[in-house]
Formats: sequence, C-alpha cells, structure tokens
Amino acid sequence: MNTPKVIGLVALTLKPGLDEALRLMRRELSRRGLISQVISNSTELEEHLPKCKMLITFGGDGTMLSVSALAARNQIPLVGVNLGRLGFMTSCSVQEIGLLAETIQLENYHLEERTMLEVIKMSADNQAEPTRRLALNEISLIRAQTGKMVDLDAEIDGQLLNRYHADGVLVSTPTGSTAYSLSAGGPLVWPQAKVLCVTPICPHSLTNRSVVLPDTTCIRLRPRERRGRFDAMVYSVDGRYAYPIEVGEYLEIRKAPEKLTLVHLREQNFGGLLRAKLRWHGAEIPTDED
Repeated sequence: MNTPKVIGLVALTLKPGLDEALRLMRRELSRRGLISQVISNSTELEEHLPKCKMLITFGGDGTMLSVSALAARNQIPLVGVNLGRLGFMTSCSVQEIGLLAETIQLENYHLEERTMLEVIKMSADNQAEPTRRLALNEISLIRAQTGKMVDLDAEIDGQLLNRYHADGVLVSTPTGSTAYSLSAGGPLVWPQAKVLCVTPICPHSLTNRSVVLPDTTCIRLRPRERRGRFDAMVYSVDGRYAYPIEVGEYLEIRKAPEKLTLVHLREQNFGGLLRAKLRWHGAEIPTDED
C-alpha cells in the first residue's frame, strides 16, 4: 500500500505569529482532506522529505533559502508564508492561508522555475572536492578577517575577467539579484532571465562593476597572494555556511542542472513586487515597529 503524500510545514526559526500560522494552516489543510506534517529542524526535514509532495515554509526568504537546495534536489515544489519583513520569494501572507490551502487542494496554483548555482572546490592540481553544493541566491568568495581586503581572480570560461582587490566577489542568480548582490551594487534582474552576475564587494577601484553573463558560462574564482602574503578567505553558499579555501585552490561555479520550483497563488508581476518590496514611489522605509 502506498503511503499518502503529505504537505510539509517547515518552521525552522521562531517568528512572532508562527504558532498561530501553523495552527491555521493545519486546520485549513485538514478541512480539505490534506495531510500535513510540521517540520521544526533539519533532522526532521531529512526524515520527512521523501513523503512530502510540497513544502510550505513559515518565515521569510531566509527560511526558504535554508530548504531550497533539498527541495531542488528532490524536485519538491516550495511555497512560503511570509512572517518576515521583505519576502521576495514568499507567496502569501498569514491572511491568505485559507486561499493557499484551497489552491493546493484544487491544484490551480502557478509554478515557476528558478535557476540554481552549483559550486565545487578544486584543488591546486585540479582535483574536484567530492561535495557539490547548491545555491539559490549566490556564491560568495570573501575575506575571513574583518579589516582585511583580499585579492582574487575571476575567470570566465577559462579567460581572465579581472583581478580584484576587494572584500570579495559574488556570483548571483536572477533570484539572488534582490539579495546580497543588490546590496553590493549589482543590477536587478528579472527572475526568468538566463544570466548570472559577477559582482565585486567593496572593490578598491571605482571602475570595477557588476558584469552580467550568459548562464551557460563557467566561472572560476581563484584566491591570490598579495606581495607574498595570503589573507584568509572563505566561500559562502547563500550566506548561510562558510567554508575555508586556500591559495592554489579555486571555485568552479556554473548553473546547476537542478531547478527550484516555486508555488504562487497567482501569476507573478515582478515589477509590482519590486515596487511593493523596495518601497518605490518615495514610500518611507518601514521601521521595526511597523
């Protein structure tokens, strides 16, 4: 007998209103004959993932990022209920939980595929590290110590793009263009655009700017010594984990074969999303009390 698929309710971080949102979601799903499972840590996520037909996260974009790689690897659609502040990827508010449950029951939601990045650390003799990591937003190669600028080369399909003296360099997807890349001065990119962006972080040159590349490109980031000295560096995957890298080693970054499938209640209007989330039209930036 086949085990029925369930809706995974992912609540990895405590947020104001979380308990009430979970209660409402479970009630609305149950009313429609749908089985749900609350997932509160990474161990439970690994355990319950094989029986989930969809994951619903409760929080903000950070919560969605934390499960995006697993969702993409296992081809499980992902939807977010926004309990945070911005929520570029989250699909609905707490007030729309009933609508979300109905949409899931009727299966009349909109699906959208998002590009993922893969990164592999390579040794000085060009041997690949066994671990292949996935990112939804960006891969960043950055300084490990505060107050220290670092030196690194960025290569595009084996050709040198630039040698940077900066706080670091990041490679972002269109999804990541509204995250770290935006803070570093990168462009806003439409989610469906088939591009990647290479953006220096606080470069020691006014002419070093973000470069937009086809997403068929292979990008290599190589740490370098400066005047015989190497300042410690790490690489980060979606800003969540940091891994050491030594001079002579390098990162090989490209578009991953996996894609993340996002679930939306309605067809997305990215222009409208930018206006709302970035407070265009001269709107005031909200305070923590808002």
